[in-house]
Amino acid sequence: MKIKLMLLAVALALSGCNSMENIPNPSPEQEKAAQLAYEDLRDGKYDEFLDQLEPQLQAYFKDNEKLMKRFSRSIPQGEYKSKTLMTKQIEEATNQPSQYKVSYEIAYPNNLVQYDVSFDKPNGSAKIRNFNIQVFGESNP
Repeated sequence: MKIKLMLLAVALALSGCNSMENIPNPSPEQEKAAQLAYEDLRDGKYDEFLDQLEPQLQAYFKDNEKLMKRFSRSIPQGEYKSKTLMTKQIEEATNQPSQYKVSYEIAYPNNLVQYDVSFDKPNGSAKIRNFNIQVFGESNP
């Protein structure tokens, strides 16, 4: 229950300025890229995972392979029970390119995963600009 309340608070905080209703859902191509990247990373298919990323992020993970593998090991194995789009927002900063960020809640029997993935803009490129994975619940054995 605490985890769900915490995720709800995070979702509300992230939705901030841009009302979620005014921001389009990810395109089918963006949805597919996010899904494939998650599954490839979970399954240790690092070359396939890297293919889903923008060149700058690809280079970062090639140079920081340990970090990529740490993300991979943190993802629960097996099939999840549900996947829900929780938030979507457009982040704009003066010193960085804009990001269209979507957050998914992925429920497993003993874990809850928050999967944040960013693209250039809604219905834009299907290459991932940034991502983060947080796992709540029981640790992997």
